[in-house]
Amino acid sequence: MIPLIFDYAIPSAFTSDRERAQLGLSPNLRRPLRFHGRIREHVLSVRLALQALGELIWSDDSWASTDEYLWGVLDPVVTVHRDRVFFEAFSQDQSAYGLVIVDRGLFETEGEVECGTTNVDFTAWLWAALGEMRSSRDTWLRIENPGLEVRTEGAGGRFEQKVELPEAWVRGFLQLQGAMALPGTRLTVRPVDLVAALRFLRFSHAKVSPRALRYVFEPGQPAALVLEPWEERIVLRGAEHGYEEPRTIRTWGRRRLRLLEPLLPYAHKVDVFLKGRALPSFYAVELPGVTWVLGLTGWSGQRFSGTGSFDLLTPDAPVTPGLKERVLAVLRERQAASVEALSQAVGADKPDTSRALFHLCRAGMTVFDVQRREYRHRELFETPVDEARLFPPDARRERANALLQGGRVKVESVTPRETRKIKWLRTPEGTERREIIHRDQVVVGAVAEQSQVELVLNDEERLIFATCGCDFFLENILNQGPCEHMLALLTASAGARRDLATSAAVSPEAEALSKPPRPTEEGGSGGAGEELDGDEG
Repeated sequence: MIPLIFDYAIPSAFTSDRERAQLGLSPNLRRPLRFHGRIREHVLSVRLALQALGELIWSDDSWASTDEYLWGVLDPVVTVHRDRVFFEAFSQDQSAYGLVIVDRGLFETEGEVECGTTNVDFTAWLWAALGEMRSSRDTWLRIENPGLEVRTEGAGGRFEQKVELPEAWVRGFLQLQGAMALPGTRLTVRPVDLVAALRFLRFSHAKVSPRALRYVFEPGQPAALVLEPWEERIVLRGAEHGYEEPRTIRTWGRRRLRLLEPLLPYAHKVDVFLKGRALPSFYAVELPGVTWVLGLTGWSGQRFSGTGSFDLLTPDAPVTPGLKERVLAVLRERQAASVEALSQAVGADKPDTSRALFHLCRAGMTVFDVQRREYRHRELFETPVDEARLFPPDARRERANALLQGGRVKVESVTPRETRKIKWLRTPEGTERREIIHRDQVVVGAVAEQSQVELVLNDEERLIFATCGCDFFLENILNQGPCEHMLALLTASAGARRDLATSAAVSPEAEALSKPPRPTEEGGSGGAGEELDGDEG
């Protein structure tokens, strides 16, 4: 556990009358900053973005105990820079990250602005009160100690919160910065296309797997979004890509995309950042004067603090002594800079500078701006975290990386293994009978002295079976996780594993082999509704 103390002068509050409204956010007295400004325009954008952030804070797609819930809901982090004000928060289940970026040009500031980072008191009551923000009256944002000039009756005085924060939560919040900096695919899509996908999912309920979201890229064609298992294809008009051969990127946990739905009718565009199959993805919704960024893990059950293929992609390597301190000093002065600019400023090459920035992100000292592809100074905690304690070295992963770098991994075959079933699927137009395809990937290869390593991954990219001849596997099977040979083969075979269609029209041969509809209680032949309930219930 990592102890944190949040010391607030008074609770945050929203006050309003016929002429003026003020959103007063009470900052942590231990980390003071000052910002007081009138929102000159786009009040609606600010309100919608903060309300969506509140939805994310209390969202949870996993089963959790009461104790887990209590420590999972934490106050947002607010940073004031010369060009923007941004709010960060983590979802309760650690599978989603929200970032609200407000352009400083929206504000007419009053008094001196003190830049910095702090936590702010953000309660469910305050989140509900945001609905009172209106563009018809002057609206002020105030982040300042000792709080509000106008105290509401019963608001209370100074109070202190002591939180024992699990190390896994901290590790996840810091590790997602590395996920944002990973290379990947960037698409600019129309909000209406995402609305179409979300509305289809809202009125169609799949009780059978697979339930993934596939981004399909065909040369010379705009990208397309495919919803499984219906194989509903939504063409993302204008979403250009540079792929010269067909490619598919598959993600899961699509229900979490509903967090974007209230924002899409008011958005100009949405930038989608895909890091790879079952890897994190990021959606940047651009509203007038405000950008709302949603970061999602590869699937709902995966946490940013967990382990997986994402950990193998992080550049955990030693850094030139003193380089981190020099890079941090430049960022503190400039507040934001690209890797190229920082490399020139500190006189180091880009790879070494990137490694230094990676370690600064893991220490909570910087944050990556996925839209501008630059790093920003943001010290998450009052005292920097112990990186060595939070991110201890993993000997198996280090050995797996050494095998990959030494060219001692050979992928011999990647074979899909299919199981087909006929199901009735609900759609907005009614029910449809389709052949569902469950596809496992069987990977066989040789790693170092192990001539026969085999992996079986299900359609959600999870390891469901593996064999190896090494002592670690023979002693532990998979109780202690995969061995270094499996980890190396898993990474080496990533490019050979292909995502294909997960359902198809029912062929006459499959129809002949399928069972007849279940009879009703009256003895008649069951219709589509009865067979759907029987298959999916």
